Amino acid sequence: MLPEIIVHDNLRVLTSAQLAESFETDSKIINRNFQRNQEQFQLGVHYFALTGEDLKAFKGERQNDVTLKYVSVLYLWTEKGAFLHAQFSKSSQAKNAYRALINSYYTLLDKPQKKQAQPLAISYEQFKEIECRVTALENQLREVTLHSGEQLRLRKEVNLRVNQLAGNEKEARRALYRAIWSAVKERYQVGSYRDVKQHELQDALRFVANWGGEAS
Repeated sequence: MLPEIIVHDNLRVLTSAQLAESFETDSKIINRNFQRNQEQFQLGVHYFALTGEDLKAFKGERQNDVTLKYVSVLYLWTEKGAFLHAQFSKSSQAKNAYRALINSYYTLLDKPQKKQAQPLAISYEQFKEIECRVTALENQLREVTLHSGEQLRLRKEVNLRVNQLAGNEKEARRALYRAIWSAVKERYQVGSYRDVKQHELQDALRFVANWGGEAS
């Protein structure tokens, strides 16, 4: 069943509860992923945040929606926001649900429509347009850098490797830290390890784990 249609700023959007239901997960998971990766989400592009009178008006139109009762800030997720949530969930179920939303919800006309008994078919041209949009979003995501949790994973791997190579020898440890971070920056052509791309994280972890201690 399609979610209730919500249009905001001429865009179809979903509440966190609707997105969670579509992904067959819990709203707390949606909110947690947002909090952990907030720097990747852009207001007005990936989501809208309703507060004050805007939120009051939204609740007034949906007085029977119990999920809104204690909400002080309501997040509305655009197509691009749903895409990021699907990626951060790292589950094929969420990615499949995202594609279903593209086909059955986000690509429909923004004008409110009466409920239809028949599913809305799309043309080949519309399908290709959707495919291009998904590809563009995937390419955009490839440029996303490590979030704080992933940065911590990489630092821990570096600490582990330095401990393996130098033990408690302070001078050796200092030299190894400089060398290994220099090797990481050279390998991924970045000015800081924080600029390593998310899709490169697993390769970076393997690179550090197998690094032989060569000075760069």
